[in-house]
This record gives sequence, structure tokens and C-alpha cells, in this order.
Amino acid sequence: MTTLKKSLSLPALCWEARYRDTLAIALLWTLAVIGALSRPLMPIDETRYVSVAWEMWHAHSWVLPLMNGEPYSDKPPLLFWLIQAGWGVLGVNAWWPKLIAPLAALVAMQHLYRIARRLGYAGSRARVAPLVLMAMLMWNLYSGALMFDILLTACLLGAISPLVSGALTPRRALRCGIWLGLALLAKGPAVFVTFGPILLGLRWWRAEPLGPGGRRRLLLALALGIAMLAAWALSAAVIGGHAYARELLWGQSVDRLHDSMAHARPLWWYLPWLPVLLFPWSLWPAAWPRRPRQRHQRLMWIWALVPFVLFSLISGKQIHYLMPLLPALALMVMDRLAQPEDERPRRVRAVAAAIIALGALGLGLALFGHGVLDATTLSLFGSLALIAWGAIVWRWRPAKRSIAARGLALGSGIALLILAQLMLAPLWQRYDVTRPGELIAQLQLEGRPVAFDGNYQATFQFAGRLAQPLATLGSPQDACALHQAHPDAWIVGRERDWQRYIADISAVHTFDYRGGKLDILPTRALFHAGQSALCGNTTPAP
Repeated sequence: MTTLKKSLSLPALCWEARYRDTLAIALLWTLAVIGALSRPLMPIDETRYVSVAWEMWHAHSWVLPLMNGEPYSDKPPLLFWLIQAGWGVLGVNAWWPKLIAPLAALVAMQHLYRIARRLGYAGSRARVAPLVLMAMLMWNLYSGALMFDILLTACLLGAISPLVSGALTPRRALRCGIWLGLALLAKGPAVFVTFGPILLGLRWWRAEPLGPGGRRRLLLALALGIAMLAAWALSAAVIGGHAYARELLWGQSVDRLHDSMAHARPLWWYLPWLPVLLFPWSLWPAAWPRRPRQRHQRLMWIWALVPFVLFSLISGKQIHYLMPLLPALALMVMDRLAQPEDERPRRVRAVAAAIIALGALGLGLALFGHGVLDATTLSLFGSLALIAWGAIVWRWRPAKRSIAARGLALGSGIALLILAQLMLAPLWQRYDVTRPGELIAQLQLEGRPVAFDGNYQATFQFAGRLAQPLATLGSPQDACALHQAHPDAWIVGRERDWQRYIADISAVHTFDYRGGKLDILPTRALFHAGQSALCGNTTPAP
């Protein structure tokens, strides 16, 4: 009987040792997928990117990205191509674009595991790296967002992996070059802010030198990656015209490095975000990295610190620009957790306190808030659920650091799911542009011109499957000229900008939109008995 029990328990123990981290990663990834599929595409960024893909699809423009009928030079086409590839197989739908970031995150974690193994860590230790990465707050959030940064990071990790150890064979160099090309097609030359320091620091962190043959193959890999980007960029520049070519080949790289008008921020701006980037590990001292003592640890520090400095020096700053640095931070945390441990219980109460505080903040705003954050946008039940979950994490007493790491990862992942899908559930309804998009589509089908007041970012193109771009108004006063040219025209604009001009409120369609209201109205609603407060004179009524 004892022998039988041993034979039955041994496979269970082996299964636990081999798959427990994999199971935790799978659960965290599943939570990210649920989050991605359950909320709408968010204006302005997500709706813009899916609309660019839609306009390319509708116009059969496979090379040149389009936004509101004009060439779109802000981003390379890989994300748009992936969206269209899915549509080609599955038909045009809203759920496939939402799955691209989670799938890219899955690829990134596979690459990260391979990098950890090639750095010399055992499989049981290497599996901690993707677990740590998937648990990071910003990585988890952006794994469910239709953005470029997770896709870029997945491709970048694919380019780094063949360089970590061993001979750079022709096959490895080919893989490096292809992944580098995909990274460049994901977000352009910005990839070299991260990849460049890793290449330049090869002699300091790599265990063995590349040798003359390896260096030649590395140059060929770089040439292949750059050639992949150049093949698309030159073709798009020819099709898009001189102004587009200038903006694509120069403005989106060189100009933005030193004088970015968009997202220009001070030198120190990233520093306060570091605890948020590393959450929950930033609140658990057992996971804090230590300075490198061995050669392979230098890769993590070069990868994280040098690009961080470079990103800080660049004028334009957004928190998601740092996404390619998170795998390096995950390797640092993994390396610290891989150190010998004692058996003392390791509580994670700082993380639990942060979860409780966030729930309490939501509860206070739901009860006493006003404006955008109040009882109409924050769920009272979701806030209480987050506080309750934080209390459970507070009382948890792990016996070992490895158990605490997995529990901390899952605990923060579940807290994020409660936050996004319960506490903030009412807020997402204000960001769903499906209904206004459908109304605009109906107006276009009826042959009525539609104009947007302000800087239009193609917010409604995909939501309404629009076949025509929207005209734009520079100011509310431009509505007078629009009405005179097209008496049956309609306007899309913020309620706060139009309510004082409206003469016929019954003709206005109003929708919740982000932090306020969106009005879709005919221009005739601005006129009453031939008078218009907007125009300041008498205008013939339609």
C-alpha cells in the first residue's frame, strides 16, 4: 500500500513542479483575454488604429495606411496587416483585433522563457520570468489593448533570443533578422532605442564572443531587418506622395527625438511611474533586484537602464513607450527570486493594502464623487468586491517565497480583473462608440454630408463601417458655411461646444461620450425662424 501511494503521489508531485508556474501564467493570460474581449475599443487610440485597418481594407490599400481618406504616417503597418489578415480568414469583426495583443503577449512570454533558459537558468527558474512579466500591472493592462507596444516587444524579444548564447549560426541570424524586421514594421526605428544598447553591449554581457563569422552574420541580420522596413516604407512613400514621404521617412523618427509636440514632457517624467510599471513586485521587497554580480546579469541591466535614460531624453513621453523594458525587469525579479530562500513566511501585505486602498478610493468616488467619476461610472459592488479581495490577500500567509510569488501574481491579476470588469464596468459604456457610429453610417447611406467638429481621429470609421471620410470643422462657426453649401448636412461635436447654439433641441441625438456628451445634429437645428446665434446674422432657413 505504501509503495502504491508513493507511485501515485510521485506523478502528482512531478506535475506540480513542472506545470504550476505554467498554469499560473495561463490563468493570468486568460484574465487578460477576458478583459480584452469584454470592453469596447477605446477612443481615441484603439478606435483610430482599427479604423485605419478598416479604411485600408475598404479601399484595398494593402501598402499605404489611410485615416479619414488621407495617408496615415504615424505608425508602420504590421498591426494593420495583422488585423486585415484575421478579417481575411474570419470576416470583418470587432473581436479579432482585440485578440492581437493577447496573442502577441503569449509570443513574448515564450521568447522570454527561451532567453532565460539561454542565460543559464533551469527550467523551473526560467518559467518564473514570464509569470513575473504577465503579473506586471502595465503589461497585463496593455496585453488587452489594441496598441503597438506589446506587439513590438514580442518581435524585439524574438530578435534578442538568438543572440543570448551559443554560436550565431546562419539559421539563428535569419531568425534575428526577420524578428527585427517585424519589430521595425511594428513601430519603426524606435526599436533601436532598446535594441541598440543590447547590441553595443554584447562584449560586456555575452558569455562568449561572437567571433568574426558571428559578427558578419549579425550585420546581415541587421541588414535584413532594415531591408524589410525599407521595402515597405519606400513603396508607401511612392504611393503616398511627397508630403507623406517626408513625414514618414523623417518626421516620425528624427523630428520626434528632439522636438515632439505630442506628449512632450519633462526629463524626470518616467521616474514616478516606475512603481506602477513594476506593480505588484515594486511593493514586495523579496523581489527587488540587486546589482549585477555575474556576466549574464549585465544583459538585464543594460537592457533596462540605458534605454530608460534614452527614453527620458526623448521629448515625447508616454508610459507605454517603456513596454520593451518590462521583460528586462521581469528577468531581474526572476533572478532575485531564484536566489536561495529560507522557509520563513513572506507576507504580501503592502500589495494587499494597495488593492484595498484602490477599492476604497472607488467606493468613496461612487458614493461622494461628481463629474466623470461618480455613481454613474463606478460600480459600488465592484469597489466592495475589490476591497474584499484585498482583505483575502492581506490574510494570506505563504510558507515560501516561490509560493508567495505565484500567489502574488494571481492575486494582483484577479484584482485587476475586478477593477476593470466590475468596478469600472459602467465607465466603459461611455467609451463605446458603436451607437453614434451606426447613426453616422445611416446618415451617409441617406446621402447626407457629415462633418466632425475638431481634430477627427477616425473614431467612428470602424464602429459604423463608414464608406466615406468625415469632413472636419475648424470651429463651430464653420457650420454656417456648411449649412449654406449643404442644407441637409449633419454635425458631430461635443455638447459643451454646441448647446448654446442649438435652436431645435428635438432634432439633436445625444450620446454619452468619454467625459461628457456627444451631439449629432442637423445643421438646421442651429437655425430658428431664419436666425442663427452661431452665425450672428440672418440665414435662410432650409
